[in-house]
Formats: sequence, C-alpha cells, structure tokens
Amino acid sequence: MPTFTSFGAWGAAYENMVKDLDGPAKRKITRDMAEQAQKIADRAAGADIGGSFSGWRRGNPIELDTQIRNARDNNALLIPTRTSAGPWTVAEKGRNQGNARGFSGPGINRRTGVTARTKSGAVRRVRATRGRRWNGVTQGKRTASEAVAAMERELPKFAARGVLVAQRKHFDVT
Repeated sequence: MPTFTSFGAWGAAYENMVKDLDGPAKRKITRDMAEQAQKIADRAAGADIGGSFSGWRRGNPIELDTQIRNARDNNALLIPTRTSAGPWTVAEKGRNQGNARGFSGPGINRRTGVTARTKSGAVRRVRATRGRRWNGVTQGKRTASEAVAAMERELPKFAARGVLVAQRKHFDVT
C-alpha cells in the first residue's frame, strides 16, 4: 500500500525516480544491456565463423571481439575492437565483392580518384604499384545483422527489468 501523505509527496518521489533514471540507474541499465549484447554478438560470431576465414594467415585466430565504451548521457556503446573491425566487416559482407568504383587507368590518384595530367594536357604516367594478394571472393554471412536482430529481440527485457528495479526503489509497492 502506498504511504504518500499527499500528491506533492508522490510528485517528489516521481521526480527523484526520473532523476535516477537519467543518471546512475540509466548507467547501470545500459551497461547491463551492453554486456548482454556482447554475449549475443559472441554467440553470433561463434556460430558463423568457427575459428578462421579461408585464405587468412594461419596461426593467428580470427577473433570477432567487441568492447563496451561509455558514451554521453550515461549510455553504453558496443563496438568492435580495433583489430576485429575488419573481420566483422568480412563476416558481414564477404570478401572482394567487386565494389571498387570507377576505372583505375594510368595516372589515377588513388586518394582522390582524379586523373593526373601534365602541363600539356596529356595523362601523367604513374609508376605501377604492387597488387594486393588475391584471396578469392566469399559471400557474407550477415553475422552482424543477425546479432543486431537478436539484440533487438532480447535486450528490451533487460531494459524493462532495470526500469522496474528503479521504480521499486522509489515507490514502495508491497
């Protein structure tokens, strides 16, 4: 049974709950959600990859790691680590899908994509560079997309549980 003596007392408790949900409680809720999301991402990565990609250097296991960072407004952010960002992209989209744009003929500046010309207007001759090693084409496994779909399905339960804990802290509902 509620023990508020007036609507003002209830309003004060409500304001305290709102402040808590914008501060420490929100930090705890979003951190718990990020930790659960990290477990979901690990499950998705383990199911799709299983240890290595074909054509990648042996003896160096591919790890689709993630890390939790604190963001603004007491939020938590789940992102791939610096060394696993490339493998996450390959697991999602595949490798060498032929999405290079434009023609790379003689005199093409690789940074800007503009053809370099001499003073007379002729195409500038540019020294050839060594090509990349070709590892073939692979189809993407949509690993990150599947992980995000699972997170959208499972994480609202953790958010609701955290909000319920904050409500029970400020309102006695016995």
